[in-house]
Amino acid sequence: MQYPARSILDASYGWVVSAALGVVAESSTAEIIREAGPQGCHIDDIAKKNGMDPTKIARVLRPLATQHIFRELSPNVFAHNRISTLIDTGKSFRSNPGCYTGAEGLAAFVLLNTDETFKAAGYIQDVVLDEASESSGDEFNTALNKAFGTHIDLFSWYEKPDNRKRYKRFGFAMDVSRKLTPPAAISQGFQWSALPEKTLIVDVGGGIGSLSLEIAQVNPHLRFLIQDKQGVIRQAEQHWETELPGASAAGRVSFGEHDFFGPQSVKDAGIFLLRLVVHDWSDAYALKILKHLRDAAQSTTKLIVIENVVPLVCGEDESFKHIPGAVPTTLPPKPLLPNYGIVNMVPYFVDIQMMAILRGCERTFPHYWDLLKKAGWEIEGSSYSPWVNCLPDCRKASLKLDTRSLGPKFAPMSIVFGCNVRKTVSSSRLNRW
Repeated sequence: MQYPARSILDASYGWVVSAALGVVAESSTAEIIREAGPQGCHIDDIAKKNGMDPTKIARVLRPLATQHIFRELSPNVFAHNRISTLIDTGKSFRSNPGCYTGAEGLAAFVLLNTDETFKAAGYIQDVVLDEASESSGDEFNTALNKAFGTHIDLFSWYEKPDNRKRYKRFGFAMDVSRKLTPPAAISQGFQWSALPEKTLIVDVGGGIGSLSLEIAQVNPHLRFLIQDKQGVIRQAEQHWETELPGASAAGRVSFGEHDFFGPQSVKDAGIFLLRLVVHDWSDAYALKILKHLRDAAQSTTKLIVIENVVPLVCGEDESFKHIPGAVPTTLPPKPLLPNYGIVNMVPYFVDIQMMAILRGCERTFPHYWDLLKKAGWEIEGSSYSPWVNCLPDCRKASLKLDTRSLGPKFAPMSIVFGCNVRKTVSSSRLNRW
């Protein structure tokens, strides 16, 4: 318990933790501390390796340790704990830990949040309070555009030569985000095994194809097409050859450059798969993506959309209770809020992140209903999954989190939104799984 004034001031100082995390992750401090062992590492020894001012090392580590990220064992001596190990790439300090290939933990994801997103966040109020900007519908007038002085979309910005490191890091961060969902949430959330032999699954904007790879590993009868920009597709080909050697040669997976704002050339898809794509774009642009898929769909084609759904703080809209999974059948005990409160902040965090770096957003269920209906799809059902049920493997700690005690189907974490959509004459029906 604390006074209201202290609560609001603490909230306004939230940027301090983000800034400190960014310094620690970018300076390889986490790797240096890990290599020192359980006895910890003095700030002078950290400074000898990463070249920082030792006093400033202590200053950024102390607010983190106060939040139980790292430990201060004795004056100016810091060690890891279970939380701080997740910033560690697991690589040797001397072997370029800034390269995230094969890296452990959440370093890439943390730096996505504490670098470009953090810098953009400082301009959010300038953008949203600018009436001319808001009414123009200009997709390239975002907080990130103001922060970095550009007038191009995020992904074109990533492709600039001086952002090569950020672009690769973004790809690995998206791969990490997949690992933050329960291992079987997607592979078991839809009856992939029941699909006919050689069914083609088109992973639209699929990045390096991590989600499709997860499905392919337990469903050898399916075919996959990974679609994304040219640079990402090259990474995808390498990723699949490493994780599932021979899949491409056997015809189980293919790769294609594709702009999802243009017509979809694949007309024989059994499944169109969209994971964390729709939230990148405003409704106007999301509609373009969804309508192109609708135009390419056959009568038996399904659409699966996997996104965060923003819970209403007051509880879900009862007018959608006829749709399976749209309204929780159980609520958390009071005094917890109907959306589980502060332990379920992830969808709200990501929503504001989309506001900062794009003109996209996370959407409520009613918002998704309206958006998909305009594109010619109709939701039939839905299912939810805790956003963080287990964490990436790390040699230094056991990081599994048991959420069984947190309630049945609706764990107090961010939710994964999936759709299974059928195309009909008038519209398509969608099964949120």
